[in-house]
Amino acid sequence: MSTDPSTHLSGTEGRYTLEIVSKITGVSSDTILHYQEHGLLRSRQDTYDDEALRTLRQVEHLRQTSGANLSGLKLILSLLNEVEHLRQTLRARR
Repeated sequence: MSTDPSTHLSGTEGRYTLEIVSKITGVSSDTILHYQEHGLLRSRQDTYDDEALRTLRQVEHLRQTSGANLSGLKLILSLLNEVEHLRQTLRARR
């Protein structure tokens, strides 16, 4: 992840515009918006945070390696999030 201040919105470290996210990830703006419309990505006030960048990279990796459609990607992301939640719960119990 770049720490170059020019990639961040002024005064909002860790927040990126659509254009910057597209440039950083190599994913077209239209594709990013398409993922957002289908609930795969979230933005706040038309900006994206580091978590959104990680999710976008994960979605693109899954799409390229598995060939899953949007419904499949959504399901896979949901399952991965559930696994992470369960891991955190187990760690907290130790």
